[in-house]
Amino acid sequence: MSKRSLYRLLSVTILSLLLVPALARAEQPVARFFVFQAQDCDHCRTVDDEVLTPLREEYGDEVEIRSFDIGALDNYEVMLRLEREYGVSELAIPQIFIGDRVLIGEEQIRDELRGLVEECLAQGGCDFPAEDLPVAPPQLPPGSATDPFCEDPSSPDEAGVCEVVGGELAAPVYIAYFHSPGCMECDRVAYDLSYLEQKYPNLVVRSFDINTCAPLNEAMSERSGVPPEERLLAPALFVGHEYLVGDEIRVDGLEEVIQRHGQVGCIPPWEGLEEESPEAINRIIQRFKSFSFLAVVGAGLLDGVNPCAFATIVFFVSYLAAMERKGREILLVGGAFTGAVFLAYLLVGIGVLSFVHSMGVVKTFSRLVYLGTGVFCLVLAALALYDVYKIKQGRVEDIALKLPQILRRRVHKAIREGANVRNYVWAAFVTGFFVSLLELACTGQAYLPTIIFVSGIPELRVNAVRYLVLYNLMFIVPLVIIFLLVFYGTTSLQLAGFLRRNVALVKLLTAILFAALGGWLLLIMI
Repeated sequence: MSKRSLYRLLSVTILSLLLVPALARAEQPVARFFVFQAQDCDHCRTVDDEVLTPLREEYGDEVEIRSFDIGALDNYEVMLRLEREYGVSELAIPQIFIGDRVLIGEEQIRDELRGLVEECLAQGGCDFPAEDLPVAPPQLPPGSATDPFCEDPSSPDEAGVCEVVGGELAAPVYIAYFHSPGCMECDRVAYDLSYLEQKYPNLVVRSFDINTCAPLNEAMSERSGVPPEERLLAPALFVGHEYLVGDEIRVDGLEEVIQRHGQVGCIPPWEGLEEESPEAINRIIQRFKSFSFLAVVGAGLLDGVNPCAFATIVFFVSYLAAMERKGREILLVGGAFTGAVFLAYLLVGIGVLSFVHSMGVVKTFSRLVYLGTGVFCLVLAALALYDVYKIKQGRVEDIALKLPQILRRRVHKAIREGANVRNYVWAAFVTGFFVSLLELACTGQAYLPTIIFVSGIPELRVNAVRYLVLYNLMFIVPLVIIFLLVFYGTTSLQLAGFLRRNVALVKLLTAILFAALGGWLLLIMI
């Protein structure tokens, strides 16, 4: 072989060694997806640390992630466009768009992302949902548009309750925004407003705590023609003489309002209302006086339909029944949970616990209770379905949802030794109390905020507290009904006989119940 031929052979060999890995990488399926997060979002940080980082380490080059910080205007617009394209109705973060699916919230991302990545790789990979590239968010000082709930201590007339966000511009459009600390709907509205402030430099947002600025909300509502049943609620926005409340607050609709007022400008909604404060307070009082006994009863019953509390008390009673606790002990635990719900609402209503809205631990603890109970319910549903399968095979002794023999003996020993249920009672009370505090931010009706406001007026406090007690009693009635139904179901001898004769049916119904409860709890926490 000539020297020239040898050189050619070596060159081809070296080139092949260099190209083969590159070609292999080019043919390797890759799962590509978008992630939308925010710097001040605890769930986003958790997803990044506990889901995305391990995913990158496990799959390496098989996964490509584009992470968008929604603090940047362009990134937020990409998210809004994809939400419209994917038909997203649940407005929350973090969000992941992968293939033709969108995952919203920490729990759904935890549960489904890995499976979708595997499915994507098995199908030959999937491309990014769009060609957009993330941009770096602006570095803004504290108290700027990315922090819409910072307090402005330089506003002595409002005692640090309300703050101004935005700048002094030539032709500003002013928005008055009413929020309630702890209200999850308000969180997304805050991100929307931050985005709009970046997009429209002539936009000035002033934020008010509905709990301390109720007369101002009433005055704006009167001027804008807000129906009485939608006043004193959060979130709420006022632009000029227009208003948006609750689910009406969407970026697209709000942008139309801003653009409409941006053509001619508008005065701040809060201007010129100082003299109307006494009239606003008087209207709230008159509305309170117009409340009938039946109206307050109906409002309490309607607001009391709370699947989250239902699921939690069902869990407690079912757990005690599985531990072979009976009668009085189950009643004590159910009574403790229900009493805690009543007490929490009453204490906040009369102002004793008005500070709890600012306690992040309340929201964190309550969410942990919901998420933990939701996951546990889904596990129980899966085990119940497994039991149905075993029963159909005639292997009743192999069912999963029963106490192991060793644990059964210990339970019997504890009962014989007179072990009390004090720990269960305290656990139920604390759980009920914290779960209630999470629900306090948004009641959906104007009755409760009106009653709470009037309870702060000395000459009307007695009547307001009476209505508050009535409202709270009615609020726990649905919970008491659910508790009694579950209590009867776990203690009735007649029902116990029926259950023994229809084990498979009962297991199937149990699976459906726990799946529904678990799915609901996880869905509302997303």
